[in-house]
Amino acid sequence: MKTYRYWTLEKQTILIEGKPQEITCYGGSNVSVEDARRAAREKAAKIEKKIAGEKQLFEDYEVEIREEVLKVVDDHAVITRNRYGAQVLNVERLMILDIDQPKPTKGFGGLFKKMADKRSRKTEIFDMVRNLTTTKYNQFGFRIYETYRGARVIVLGREFDPRSPETKKMMDEFNCDPLYALLCGKQGCYRARLTPKPSRIRLRGYKVAFPREREDVQLRQWLTEYENASRNFSVCKLVEQIGSSQSLPDVVRLHDDMTGVGYAQRLA
Repeated sequence: MKTYRYWTLEKQTILIEGKPQEITCYGGSNVSVEDARRAAREKAAKIEKKIAGEKQLFEDYEVEIREEVLKVVDDHAVITRNRYGAQVLNVERLMILDIDQPKPTKGFGGLFKKMADKRSRKTEIFDMVRNLTTTKYNQFGFRIYETYRGARVIVLGREFDPRSPETKKMMDEFNCDPLYALLCGKQGCYRARLTPKPSRIRLRGYKVAFPREREDVQLRQWLTEYENASRNFSVCKLVEQIGSSQSLPDVVRLHDDMTGVGYAQRLA
């Protein structure tokens, strides 16, 4: 997981098919702005080599999380603000599953079964999760939450590398959102939104630019509106915990507190 305190946008001239072309690259650093500039120049040089034919240069590249860091929770977890203003928990080894749809049925038999199934979409999701957690994955603990669209599941009892084939397989079996699963692999972390989506609390949107060259007064005003409106909503609510009698990790307690798990409020 790559998050940085300092960011810069650098313009560099590289050769593309023998002709000079100007490109822009972001560079990040936890040391200084100058070090971020160096990182941006190095990235531009790698892009030039890749275009020239060195295709393997970015094969194992871990994408930076270019968002403002609001809080460093510990060495493996940070809270950032995403592009539409919500706070997001980023964790390196605590597996978080984002599930918006039940597992699709296969074949004609599955189609007829689906037509006869009167369960709600969320009920299907929870039933699927319970089946997997109590059979194939009963050696782990699972904390199951309801979200606006479906379910969020936190896996307890073991750390998981978000870029490993084992993790990808497990995400596929739980029918994780494909885009979310892809981002986990690209960024080397799991993500969980902690505060509501503005559109779900009937608040006008605001595109949060980062890095920012100067203080954004309009953003500060918007954030005041957003934080006030968010108090009336929760991001998720706990459905149940399966397995693992160990005490919850501090980062899970923080997640529950910030998402409003203990409040009987509308989900957003």
